[in-house]
Amino acid sequence: MNNEDVLADVEKHANAIIRVCSGYQPAYGLLVIRPDFSCLNPVHATLDSAFDTPPTAELGTYILGRLPAELKLMVLRELDILSFFRFRHVSRRARELSTGLWEYNLVAKHGREGLRGLLRAGLAHRFTICDLYQPLITEKCSTCDAFGGLLFLLTAERCCFTCLQSKAHYHVISPRIYAMLSVIHPARLNRKSIPSLRTVSGRYTLTTTPVNPPKRLILAEHATQALLAAKVIKEDVIQVLRSQGDEQRQRYMATTLYPWYNLKNARPEYGAGCRGCQPPRGLYLDDQAFSARGFLSHFSQCAEAQRLWAESEGGTGPLGKPECARPYSFHSFFFSNWLAI
Repeated sequence: MNNEDVLADVEKHANAIIRVCSGYQPAYGLLVIRPDFSCLNPVHATLDSAFDTPPTAELGTYILGRLPAELKLMVLRELDILSFFRFRHVSRRARELSTGLWEYNLVAKHGREGLRGLLRAGLAHRFTICDLYQPLITEKCSTCDAFGGLLFLLTAERCCFTCLQSKAHYHVISPRIYAMLSVIHPARLNRKSIPSLRTVSGRYTLTTTPVNPPKRLILAEHATQALLAAKVIKEDVIQVLRSQGDEQRQRYMATTLYPWYNLKNARPEYGAGCRGCQPPRGLYLDDQAFSARGFLSHFSQCAEAQRLWAESEGGTGPLGKPECARPYSFHSFFFSNWLAI
């Protein structure tokens, strides 16, 4: 196909091209903190809705009750997530007001993995609803230009799997190991109020070997900066930490899946891989995930994807099933929300 034909097809048959030429979710979804949608279904309806019965009382006779609605919403945006949910339980009026917050409404509907991850990791008191809203509407990884399908919980940043694996920015370590390498007492880490993540049970591996996670993880970069500023450690500790390396699986323990919410078409996108770039068999940790518009840009340069499109006769003919169909539980959930642009 020449470039003009490719561009014409992309413009005319965008949804069909995505349906035909993308067909699997990269396997990193199996490694990070995984959502269990079945157990969350009873809770979902209460997250993004108010009570059916209208409120009969205001928030009180004091300052908050007398504020205009716009100022009340400004106050809610500054609350940490734990305080926000406590406020929702105060009264029907409080729940109605908090549900009407645009950022919360979007996060409660489409960013539940982030909410659940922060609550389970014991980090919800460190972030606001707006801290989750910003990565939800941001397509790119915070450290590169690739599509980011993950949320790094210790900083509430969107990231891609490649950066999660390779960047020192995402180096996590147990407080005990960090204290041992930096030759300080573990109590000093606690006194400096360095954010720590409570790990949750999970596999975090594609093998059958069970993983026994540490109880807590800290971000090595945060800990080092805080301790250097307090003159508790010296610069040579940085070299010690780099030479020691880190266990990559622990990075997965601090990360969860997180969709990108496309404001232009009001749809969440988890990202998907290209069938044309797909190796013959196996699980593909290194495959790049694309958003819908990112995939169309990739399609215009991928000869194999264009060949698949030509074989499908414009999306009308049969196409062989991928040899690597992914049998994990949330596969169909991803693609039911991904195809439309």
